[in-house]
Amino acid sequence: MRQTPRTSLFHATHIGLVMEQIQRQSGLTTEELVRRIGVDPTRVAAVLSGDRFPSRRLTIRFARACGADHHILLKVWVDEHERRCQSITQRSDGTA
Repeated sequence: MRQTPRTSLFHATHIGLVMEQIQRQSGLTTEELVRRIGVDPTRVAAVLSGDRFPSRRLTIRFARACGADHHILLKVWVDEHERRCQSITQRSDGTA
């Protein structure tokens, strides 16, 4: 069975799923979240949908806006960032 980007734990979109859950649990609407973070709504939508990997700064701002512990969300971010970098290195080496 082929995994889609939204379900693969090794795809850059995993953090988007986590962030989407955090937003849902916070009770914030996307409009309120965007206002609190102060970034372009399309950027937030791309992150939450899994189409874009967020910056470290956006991840921290997002967590704080939702009332979540940014240290925990950053652990997810770092783990995924390292996997993405490793995957890119393997592809360029031809070892993947």
